[in-house]
Amino acid sequence: MENKNTDILHQYGLETVKIGRIRGAIAAYTNEGIFLIRAFSGNMKHLEFEEKLLNIISKTNKIYTDHIIKNEAGELVSEDDSGKKIVVRRWYNAVDCDLKNPQHIIRAARALAILHSIMNDITTDETVIGQEPMRSEEKLVKEFERHNVELKRTRNYIRSKRKKNEFELMVLSSFDLFFSDGEEVLEMACRLHMKDFIRQEMNQNRMIHGEFNYHNVLFVEEQGKTRVLITNFDKVKQGVQIRDLYDFMRKVLEKNDWDPKLGNEMIEEYLKVRKVSSQELKYLWLKLKYPEKYWKLLNHYYNNNKAWVPDKDIEKLKQVIIEHEKRLAFVNKIDFFK
Repeated sequence: MENKNTDILHQYGLETVKIGRIRGAIAAYTNEGIFLIRAFSGNMKHLEFEEKLLNIISKTNKIYTDHIIKNEAGELVSEDDSGKKIVVRRWYNAVDCDLKNPQHIIRAARALAILHSIMNDITTDETVIGQEPMRSEEKLVKEFERHNVELKRTRNYIRSKRKKNEFELMVLSSFDLFFSDGEEVLEMACRLHMKDFIRQEMNQNRMIHGEFNYHNVLFVEEQGKTRVLITNFDKVKQGVQIRDLYDFMRKVLEKNDWDPKLGNEMIEEYLKVRKVSSQELKYLWLKLKYPEKYWKLLNHYYNNNKAWVPDKDIEKLKQVIIEHEKRLAFVNKIDFFK
């Protein structure tokens, strides 16, 4: 099967030397470097936009990205003998972002700020605007409102059960603690006029990566230097850029016991590169304050088989409860409200 898929590289004038697998894709080591082969089922206009965007980012020579390669016919998407659509991307010899390596984390935060700055400089480029990315429909206040309703719905459902398992008992004993955070964040989001802020941000047509996490950050060693590689721009869209930083920070800090030193260094490194407004910082604070991981666990429980809760979900909930005080201690020490 893999040999069949690599046969498509003949449409690119490439000869495969060996094959392997990287991040769920087929990696073809060729006479001209490494290429990733993936099935394509997405939006063609978005792919065209992504290809233009990645080319512009690459020309700045500030960060690496994975490039979409055109075949010899000048097309972004190829078809194999069975009619399966394929996209080929240039790849690199790279190592994953190590969550226990503070330098990796800090460099990734800086690379994100560089990426945002580059994208801000090119949003007025007609060749890019000609193929607009999808717009984010995120409305922060409505998001918090919906999550709070879903939290109460799950709590009420558990209360109605006669027999309760370990997961459900933990929810009942911890619910008030987390729900009070959710209510506080919602009230503050309204008071800070976040709806108006997001509307203003959207009108600026700024772009976000859309899925900036440690899985999509790698490091490339070339000529004695280490370069940051940002990948998977499939969800690039218009939105509030600081949301990317939040997505990255939450995942990293969950894995690092909400280390306040690391969290502050991530924010500081980002701010060294990109100037942000006070409203953006307040947005970041609200997102960090909201008990998103707790909501995700309860929502997953409610929308799946409630008769049996996987052990891993029980362990995750225990960890979220244990980390609650550390998370709030970090968030409450951040002074974005001067």
